Amino acid sequence: MPLISGWMFFRKLSRELKLFIFILGITFILEYTGYYTSAHDIHNLVIYNLLYIFQFYFYSLLFRKLLPSNFSKWFIRIIAALFTIYIGFRIKSVVFPNNTYNSYIPAFLSLSIILYCILYFNHQLGNMQTTFIYKTPWFWIMTGILLYFSGSFLILLVTNYFMFRANEYINDLWTLLFLFDIIKNILIGAGFLFLSNKQWNKSF
Repeated sequence: MPLISGWMFFRKLSRELKLFIFILGITFILEYTGYYTSAHDIHNLVIYNLLYIFQFYFYSLLFRKLLPSNFSKWFIRIIAALFTIYIGFRIKSVVFPNNTYNSYIPAFLSLSIILYCILYFNHQLGNMQTTFIYKTPWFWIMTGILLYFSGSFLILLVTNYFMFRANEYINDLWTLLFLFDIIKNILIGAGFLFLSNKQWNKSF
């Protein structure tokens, strides 16, 4: 739904919104590849690792463009540096994973996005030019992103525990994560659909 809505208005979108559509597109491709390989019993942990790494760096780039303050930009750089160091130490398990799902990478991603969203909303609330924040596409997009990554944070963090000690709950956890994804897509779709054409040309 968000991809379809975004492509319908693609030419009218700001650069930041076009970048967001690109993130959604690559995410969809990697997730579909992950689902397909899983359905055919093909080892796919490396695909999800690549997905989380892609999301982290490109969401970090997106928020760097959206947040004008030097503090926010330096904060994002520090978070990105910490993530890069962690990936560097775990590069072998990322590229050649065994059968153990590394939930710390998506958990780090989720926590980072949560912090980025908090910075964004804090900036918007302090920006007197943004009188009706809910009329901007980014309000709906950020709300969807924040709800999804907040809901998925604890789920992803405890996935390894349940995988080895209570495997029967794994499907329930992933179903819950899927529901968060649906809510996210509905909110993002609302941001794209319920705005006038004039508003798409603005950079929020």
